Amino acid sequence: MTTRRELEAFLARPWELLRASKDQHNATRDAESLLESADDLRQWANEMGARKTEDARARDLEALVRLTKALDRANAKRSRRAR
Repeated sequence: MTTRRELEAFLARPWELLRASKDQHNATRDAESLLESADDLRQWANEMGARKTEDARARDLEALVRLTKALDRANAKRSRRAR
């Protein structure tokens, strides 16, 4: 289980800078390169046995929605403290 300190460290990352860096990198790539990367990742996941059932995919989606809501609440709380 993730500790409070680990979660706070994760939330404290410079997300805006990371997103800008990723966007800049992807802007230099063409569609073919991006599709090749996505296909390579898909193949790797299949080789690692990461193929999921529909039920597992639905559970993952539910978990991601819960995580997103928790991170949104934490970010809002953090924003209020910064004021």
